[in-house]
Amino acid sequence: MINAFGLKNKQLVKVNEGDINNAAWIDLIEPEEADRDFVLNHLGQNLATSIELDDIEASARFFEDNEGLHVHSFFFYEDAEDRAGNSTVAFTVHNGRLFTLRERDLPAFRLYRMRSRYQSMVDGNPYEILLDLFEVKVEQLADQIESIYSKLEELSQVIMDRSAQEQYDEAMTSLAELEDTAWKVRLCLMDSQRAVNYLVRRAKMPADQLEQAREVIRDVESLVPHNESLFQKVNFLMQAATSFINIEQSRIIKIFSVVSVVFLPPTVVASAYGMNFENMPELKWEYGYPFSLLLMLLAGVAPYIYFKLKKWL
Repeated sequence: MINAFGLKNKQLVKVNEGDINNAAWIDLIEPEEADRDFVLNHLGQNLATSIELDDIEASARFFEDNEGLHVHSFFFYEDAEDRAGNSTVAFTVHNGRLFTLRERDLPAFRLYRMRSRYQSMVDGNPYEILLDLFEVKVEQLADQIESIYSKLEELSQVIMDRSAQEQYDEAMTSLAELEDTAWKVRLCLMDSQRAVNYLVRRAKMPADQLEQAREVIRDVESLVPHNESLFQKVNFLMQAATSFINIEQSRIIKIFSVVSVVFLPPTVVASAYGMNFENMPELKWEYGYPFSLLLMLLAGVAPYIYFKLKKWL
């Protein structure tokens, strides 16, 4: 799919394919071969392939050639099942236009398009659009970090509440998911820092965009320590939960050990003497056999019920 945007009174407005030659930003989402041919035939621009998007080498992510200035950068997203991920977006600045190619719809792009309806641009050049997208991206990552902090606070209360141990399994699963999300946020921050640093060093940007790029770098640098503290918090909560589980298991094993020691002497006596007597009144008891069966059933069920009530199982 191709979305083309032009500038009208320094505001981005969507244009149809017939006016694509007047577009300042060409945004392609999961482009088919026909879309690539259309861009090549009308604008003379070759687009990155899926294999090039997956390449992680710096030389393949930040470079300049006859096709323009190229920057490939990760953008954070959450799928329909709230699982976090990073998707690579290919940015190309060539002949006064910005080309973006991505394999999926991304929240940062949706938010930027909504804002562009009401906000005017300063210079309206492709570098400003590119950096505006990075600003929205950094804001999204900041919101994600705040969300993780909030969820960790809720999990902290669950883990520190020793009476809620039945929720530990779910809490540990949530901690693992939050750690994975925080890692993807960190990767996205590091990649953004590398991308914008490359633009500052290599791109011939106007002074306003150069200052905007430096501001984005400062924002990223301010978020990195917060993201690092998330890992420390997650590790602390995991260790605390594991320690509480081990303490509870040790307490239960201690009870079993005491019970085993208490009942060991009667067991030894019963093993030594057992039923080695002639005068045993119970042998002639009419209901002795069903009574013994009932007693065995109760002896097996009663400990199970007791352990369930004590939440040892």
